[in-house]
Amino acid sequence: MKLARALAALRRPSSGTSARLYSDTARKLQMYRNERALIFPGQGSQVVGMGKDLYETFPASKQVFEEVDEVLGFKLSSLMFEGNQAELTLTKNAQPAIVTVSVAATRALEHATGLKAEEMYAYTMGHSVGEFSALIVAGVVSLEDGIRLIRTRGESMQDAVKEREYAMSACMLRRATVADVVAEVDRIQHTEVANELGAGEVVQVANINSSSQIVLSGSKKAVERAIGVLHAKRLAMRAINLPVSAPFHCKLMTPASEALEKRIGELKPVRGPDEWLMPVISNVTARPYQTAADVEELLVRQVDNTVQWLQSMEYLKQHGVQRWGAMAPGNVVGNLASKEYAKDIVRRLSDVAAIHDFAAVLRRQQERGY
Repeated sequence: MKLARALAALRRPSSGTSARLYSDTARKLQMYRNERALIFPGQGSQVVGMGKDLYETFPASKQVFEEVDEVLGFKLSSLMFEGNQAELTLTKNAQPAIVTVSVAATRALEHATGLKAEEMYAYTMGHSVGEFSALIVAGVVSLEDGIRLIRTRGESMQDAVKEREYAMSACMLRRATVADVVAEVDRIQHTEVANELGAGEVVQVANINSSSQIVLSGSKKAVERAIGVLHAKRLAMRAINLPVSAPFHCKLMTPASEALEKRIGELKPVRGPDEWLMPVISNVTARPYQTAADVEELLVRQVDNTVQWLQSMEYLKQHGVQRWGAMAPGNVVGNLASKEYAKDIVRRLSDVAAIHDFAAVLRRQQERGY
């Protein structure tokens, strides 16, 4: 396609009027690319039927579903397309299912546009388990190894709290800053929870999703206590209990973190940085990964630590991003970006129609010479 040739012209030594026109178009394509980030959703976006349109429309997407089924040794695709919602929501199923749909949607986007993801986007990142989607698309880990790690992650997260009452709640903040609320939750954990509720009770900030939303995670009593205090101090307007099968990103997940560390040690899945296709932003540091050792360490730490989504978006904004490609399934990460940055362009690439629409936009831009 002309778009792909234009990008290639950036690296092609040539001369003459036509070469200058080619180079100008390519520079403009590169400019748009540098403004774009590809973002992937995490758990909670799963719904029966997701990805079926991709499977039926794009051979490259179908291949992703088939490869995942083969790696897992059972038809996860059948559970996604026509299964039971409760079974799909189980962490051990939901996590590989979400990543499968995200990667399949990216392959569909590449087919529809004639461009690789790294030719359209300068950065990528994913929310929680969505970070694996970003790592796979960026060539940091293979689809096969990524799915093996995700299955271990999901199973061990679910097993970590089999005998516990737990909760996760999304809190909408009032005028308080995120830093104020995080400090207050930390205070609650180390005073009221520790002194009054007893050992083993935990509440932590699991996700900092935006300047107006955080998610609390931990044991049920501790989360309820924290919400009560935040309401009483008028730091949070309301809290919404999340239907999850484990309390993610808190210290109750430490056994799962250890299980993932062991599995990473067995598989050695991370490729060297010279093979990476684009920068991936870490949930833990809100900065790009630099080395294979970084990836291995931070994926383990991510399991029982806070997802720094707001800081990650802010890092990308500081580096010129103002166009966001929010991949399937669902619209959660796209909604977070559009609410935080109302003037930015957010493309919700959640189904076949949206992917075709974006491909048409790129074609029109090329025809106008960008």
